[in-house]
Amino acid sequence: MRRSLPFMIIQDVLLTGLILCVFAFFHHVLPRMEAVDKSESSPAPGVQAGISPSPAPETEQPAPAQTEETWGDKFAQYFSQEIQTGENFYKSPNVSVTVETVEGELEGHFQRWYVADIYIKDISCFSAYVENDSYESYVTTPALELAELAGAILSINGDYCNAQAQSGFFVRNGIAYQQEQLPRCDICVLYMDGSLETYAPGEYTAEEILERQPWQIWKFGPELLDGEGQPLESFNTSSAIEAANPRSALGYYEPGHYCFVVSEGRLSDGGYGLAMGELAQIFSDLGCKRAYNLDGGDSACMVFNGELCNIRSGQRELGDILLIKEPEVQP
Repeated sequence: MRRSLPFMIIQDVLLTGLILCVFAFFHHVLPRMEAVDKSESSPAPGVQAGISPSPAPETEQPAPAQTEETWGDKFAQYFSQEIQTGENFYKSPNVSVTVETVEGELEGHFQRWYVADIYIKDISCFSAYVENDSYESYVTTPALELAELAGAILSINGDYCNAQAQSGFFVRNGIAYQQEQLPRCDICVLYMDGSLETYAPGEYTAEEILERQPWQIWKFGPELLDGEGQPLESFNTSSAIEAANPRSALGYYEPGHYCFVVSEGRLSDGGYGLAMGELAQIFSDLGCKRAYNLDGGDSACMVFNGELCNIRSGQRELGDILLIKEPEVQP
């Protein structure tokens, strides 16, 4: 049966359209569907399939503050594995002390003073002592005997505290006394973390200091340096104390590193003594950040390895001492 020409034309058009639809499906529609399917099931670049992305790293925490537990590492070169002693030094696993004698002319006068450079591994090595812990009454003892009783490697006279125990705020070996009445003099605070600060009256409250855990508080003064280690131009003390005298004082570099300075004075051989400004300049020249004057005059003395270092103008017995010793419990 012969098909008509119009019918054949329509048939060819339909067949061509079908072929074109099949071609478009396989070459355009199907590839796009596969691409969408892959984009939904594939992990993001850099993340493996089947593994959750790693959490973002935590913010880096600052290093812990320097404490007495790390002084041994920081100052390891100054300590020794065994106790070593000499005429002017003492070294152990916990303590390092070197004593230097300095002589020179200041303000036209001959001067002699002693500088003890001190490193400790534990805050308990920086102690205070009064015989029988008698802070309630003024009890005095010869300097050498007091040092021996305290087990001191190095000691200097203190702040006359047991003669004024009923007035003023002070702390000895972590124990606070007379917190209610603040002294009118400058105070010096050694904290448990090894830092040392000096304060003028009105710059602190007892609550603020106690919150920071003080280990020692001395109350004689005055403070000698400003906050940048420079000598003060005026001092919170009387003119008699500010004038040239035998001196005892302590200085601070950083936690675990301190110094004691004791000067001679009132001597016939020319030991004139240091005025307060001269004492402050010595500590500034040493590079200390803080420094504090203690009781002086006939009380001023330094005992090292059981021997008196300085020539004393008098032999006044002492009520209390600052001392460097081995810790109660050896590490």
